[in-house]
Amino acid sequence: MPKYEQEPYHFGFLLAFNEMMYTLKTVENYQNDLRPADSWPAGSYSVPSTQGIYVYNVETEMTPGFTVGIIGSKRLGRYFDLRFIPSLSFSERRMRYNLAILGLDGNTDLRTVTKSIGTTFVEFPLNIKYRSKRYNNIGAYIMGGINPKLDLASQKDNKETFPDGQEFINNLVTKRFDFAAELGAGFDIYNQWFKMGIEVKMSYGLLDIVKSEAFIYTAPIDQLRNKLFQISMLFE
Repeated sequence: MPKYEQEPYHFGFLLAFNEMMYTLKTVENYQNDLRPADSWPAGSYSVPSTQGIYVYNVETEMTPGFTVGIIGSKRLGRYFDLRFIPSLSFSERRMRYNLAILGLDGNTDLRTVTKSIGTTFVEFPLNIKYRSKRYNNIGAYIMGGINPKLDLASQKDNKETFPDGQEFINNLVTKRFDFAAELGAGFDIYNQWFKMGIEVKMSYGLLDIVKSEAFIYTAPIDQLRNKLFQISMLFE
């Protein structure tokens, strides 16, 4: 395919493995903030017998997922391409909270709570790709761009119900829309009938996505942003 890069348009598809996580900025001295007992209605202890709750540690955990997408590429010059890759990304993030529950008798009950936040992103990345000069059937490239994305799972029902019928939100709730900056690199391998690419990229959310519906889960969080690591195989 010696004249492949001279064609004005290319189309294809993408299959990828991703690792989603959060970039977390906590409130200063949040460990010293005694929250009211009813700000974490977990149902596993008696609220009237509790003075309050300290969140003494909070951290995010990475989880694996996958991405599928459609590739549209426009040649801008000898070494530049404009790429639009609408995609669906599926994964899950986890937040781990270490809690100190202070009882009326002065005793402290230490607990760890892990909350899972399901994620289904509809993504619209628009990237500029800069290619090196092709050597035989291999070429390298770097890419960068922007990625508006919509989380279809962020507004899912996170409510639970007490035995008396009272509802409460028992999970971290995030905003639906985000806007990310992306940077990556890869290799193009030219075969007889198609071109295969192997790409590694990082995506950094630019917007604070935390919502304050569940007080105990958002109290220690000042800012929360999406972050994604992705390894892709592209076929054009």
